[in-house]
Amino acid sequence: MDRLATGGASFRRAYANCPVCTPSRGTIFSGRHAHAGPVAGFFDVFKPSAPSTATVLRAHGYRTAYIGKWHCGIIFDQAPPEVKQNLGQYPGSPYRTPENFRGGFEEWAAFEAINAPFQTYVYRNEETAPQRLTGYQTDVLTDLAIQRVQAHDARQPLFLVLSVEPPHFPCLAPEAFRRFDPARLQVRPNFGRLHPAWPGTPVVDDSTLRQILANYYAMVENLDHNIGRLIAAVEQSLGVENCLLVYFSDHGDYVGSHGMWLDKVYEHEESVRVPAIFHWPGAIPARGGVDGLFSLVDLLPTTLGLAGLPVPPWCQGTDWSARLRGADVAGPTEVLLEMQGVPRWEPRFQDWRGLVTDRWKYAFYEDRRETLYDLEADPYELNDLAPSAPDLCAEMRERLLRLLRATREPYFDVIIEHGVAAATPRYLVDMPTKLNNIRWAGGL
Repeated sequence: MDRLATGGASFRRAYANCPVCTPSRGTIFSGRHAHAGPVAGFFDVFKPSAPSTATVLRAHGYRTAYIGKWHCGIIFDQAPPEVKQNLGQYPGSPYRTPENFRGGFEEWAAFEAINAPFQTYVYRNEETAPQRLTGYQTDVLTDLAIQRVQAHDARQPLFLVLSVEPPHFPCLAPEAFRRFDPARLQVRPNFGRLHPAWPGTPVVDDSTLRQILANYYAMVENLDHNIGRLIAAVEQSLGVENCLLVYFSDHGDYVGSHGMWLDKVYEHEESVRVPAIFHWPGAIPARGGVDGLFSLVDLLPTTLGLAGLPVPPWCQGTDWSARLRGADVAGPTEVLLEMQGVPRWEPRFQDWRGLVTDRWKYAFYEDRRETLYDLEADPYELNDLAPSAPDLCAEMRERLLRLLRATREPYFDVIIEHGVAAATPRYLVDMPTKLNNIRWAGGL
C-alpha cells in the first residue's frame, strides 16, 4: 500500500458516505448517495436496470470482471439444492447472485457475504453451484485475480474488481501474519472509551479489544502482502502495462475505539474514514498525500475522468481526475455522510444524515439527536459539542438540508424540520451481542 501511495496519489482525507457494506457498495458502483441510489439499504440489491461503472465502461469497449464479495444481490430463494442440503458447509449468505443483480459485470467469480475467511466459495459466471476455494480468502481470491490478469487479451481494455472481506469480523488471519503482541500495541486515545450516547452497550474488556486489534492488523498485513503479489503480476504480464490501480475500502471499523469492537455505521472517523489510493505510472504523478475531501461517491466519476471518458449526468460525485494528474483545482468543501437502511440488530442502530468539512463533523439522527465535533481541536471525537453549541448546530443543520435537497433526499428533511420528539424505551429485552454470537448469516 505504501508503494502504491508514494508512487501515485493517496487522499489524506477520504470518506465512505454510508459506512456499512451494501449501501456503500451501491454508492461505489453507481456514483450516487445511498438514499438516492440503486442500493438504498443493507438488505437491498443493485437494481437490474441501474447504470454502473461496469455498464458505462462496457459501452466504451471494456471487458468487465468481478472477483470476491459483492453483497449487493442477496435473493433469499437463490440457494442451490446442494447448498440448502449442506448449509453448515456454506457459511454466510450462500445465495447465488442472479445475473441481473450483478451491476452489469460480465465475468463473475463472486459471493454475497461469507465472513468465514477459511471457507470461501464463489459462484462462477452462469454456473449454478458454488465452487469451494481452499485456503485463506484473501490469498485465494488474489490467485483468481492474478490468473485473470495473466489471461488478459490486450486487444480489449479490462475493468477488473477484486473485493475481499478481510479485514472484517470474525478477525481470523493465517498464523504467519499474526506477529503482533496485543499488550504492546499503541492504541488511539479513544480506545475502549464507551461513547456516552450508547447506554446499555456491552463493554468489552481491554485485553479482548487488544486481541481483536492484533488480529485485525494481521489481516491488514496479509492483505498488503497480496496487494504486492497482484502488483507484481500486473508488472510482469504483457498487455497490462498501461494500468490504473485503485485501492479503497467500503467503510472503516472501530476495532476498540469508542468502546466498539467490530462496528461501524456511526459518524466517527474510525467508521467513515477510508483509504483511497490511485496509482498509474505516467498518468498520475508520484505525489504521495493529496489534500481534499474525497468520498466514495466520487469514485465512479474520478475513474471515468482518469480514463478520459465523459461523466454521466446522473452521477452525484466529483471528478477528481484533474487533481490526481497534478492540477491545482478546487474540490468540495463538505462531504455528505449518512446511514441509510441500517440493519436493526439493536435499538441503538439508527439511520442518520451528516456532513464533514475541513474542521467540523455534524450528524442528525432519526430520533432527532445531534452530534457535533471539532476535528481540529478534538481529532478523536471525545467531546460532543452539540449540547453546548446550539447556534453552530443550527448552521450545520441548514448546510445539511441544502446537501440533502441537492441529492434528492426522500424523507430526512421532513424529520429534521418537522419531526417530533421520539419516545424513550422504558425496557429493552436482553439479546446476545455480536461478540458472543458472530454466526449470523449476513455479516456487516
